[in-house]
Amino acid sequence: MASAMQETASVPAHVAPHLVRAFDYRYDPRIGADPWSFFAEASRGPELFWSPDLGGHWVAARASIVADIFADVSRFSNGAVSIPAPPRPQSIPASLDPPEHGKYRKIIAQRLFTPRALATLVAEMEATADALVDALLPLGRCEFVADVARPLPVELILKMLGLPAEIRASLMEWVRMMFHGRCVDEHLEGYRATFGYLGSWLREALAERPGEGMVVPVFLASQVDGRLLTHAEMHSMAMLLIGAGIDTATSQLTHVMRHFAEHPADRARVIEQPETIPAAIEELLRRYGIANIARIVREDMIYRGVEMRKGDLVLLASAIAGLDNTAFPVPMQVDFGRGAGEARHLPFGAGPHICPGAYLARALLRTLMVRILPRLGDVHIAAGEPLNHVSGITISLKSLPLRWNAAG
Repeated sequence: MASAMQETASVPAHVAPHLVRAFDYRYDPRIGADPWSFFAEASRGPELFWSPDLGGHWVAARASIVADIFADVSRFSNGAVSIPAPPRPQSIPASLDPPEHGKYRKIIAQRLFTPRALATLVAEMEATADALVDALLPLGRCEFVADVARPLPVELILKMLGLPAEIRASLMEWVRMMFHGRCVDEHLEGYRATFGYLGSWLREALAERPGEGMVVPVFLASQVDGRLLTHAEMHSMAMLLIGAGIDTATSQLTHVMRHFAEHPADRARVIEQPETIPAAIEELLRRYGIANIARIVREDMIYRGVEMRKGDLVLLASAIAGLDNTAFPVPMQVDFGRGAGEARHLPFGAGPHICPGAYLARALLRTLMVRILPRLGDVHIAAGEPLNHVSGITISLKSLPLRWNAAG
C-alpha cells in the first residue's frame, strides 16, 4: 500500500490536460541511480506543469520561474515549505511570510550567520576536518557520508547550539529520518524525536543561562515587536538550525566530494590553483542543486498563462533551476569559468527567504577543497560499489565509499 507521501491525486478541473505530467520528485525509481538527469528532464517540457504525484502540485520548470516565485511573496506564500506538507507546526522563520518573517530572520542572519560571528566556528570546523582526516588517512579508505560529511556539520551544530556531545549519534539519525524518511510516519518520528529532545534541552539551557554555544545567548538578547522571544519561538528557530544545518551541508559536501573523486583534473585544479576555489564552489552549487522547496498560491490567478487556484502547491527545485538548458548551456557539464561571473544559480533560494546559512555552506565547501582534498591524494570511488540517491527536501547520496593511497 502506498504511503500518504506517495499518493497520486486526481487532476483538478482548473488544470489543463496538456500541462499534466508525472513527476514524483521523492520516489521515482530513476532518482536512485541518477537524480540529475531526472530533474534536468523537467526543464525540457512546459515551463510550468502539474504533477499528480504526492497529492498533486505544480512544478516550476525554468530557472527564471523558480527565481520569480521565490521573490514574489505577494502571490506565493511560505505557509508550507515541502511537498507534501507534513502535519507539524509552522517553522520559524521558514514558514512565515513578510513582514513577520523578517522580524525573526534578521536574528539569524544578522546575529548568528555573519562572517564575523562565525569566525571562531569556521576555525573550529577546519580543525575538526583536520582531525577527521588525521584518523582516516592511514586507512586508505572511508565511507565519506558517515565518516566526514555527516560528522562535520553535526559538530558545527553541537558547538553552535551548545548541545552535549553524547547526543551526536541520535541527532544524526533523527535528521536523516526527518529529511529522508521512507514514509510520512518515519519522517514524523524523526521530527518528534528531535523536537522533543530540543524542547527539554532548551528549557534547561534557559533556566541555567549557559555561556556555551552561540545560539541561546543571542536568543535571550533578541526581541520581536519590542518583547523578548518566547520559548516556543526559540524552540522553532533552533529546530530550523538543526534540520537545515545538518542535512543540507551533508548532502552538498557529499555531491561535491563525489565530483572531485570522479574528476581528477578538477581536483588538481583547485589544489594547485586555490584562486579558482570561489568560482568552483559556485559552479558546483549550480551543477549539484539539492533543495526541493514549496510555495503555496495565495489567491486564484493566471500566472504566466496558467490558471492557478488558491492553495495550490508549487515545487521549486534548485536542481531543475541549475540544470535548465535555457539558462545554462550544456548544464550537466561543470565549467569553473561559468562560476566566475555573477551568480545566477539558486542553491540557496532567492528573495526575502534566501538562506542565511549561505556563507557557512560556502565555508564548508572551501574547507573540503583546502583541508581535505589535498591530503587524500589519488582519492577515487571504490570499484564495484553502487551509489544510490534519495530525494526529499534535499537530494542526497546514501553513501560514498572512497579509496586513496594510504601512503599519500
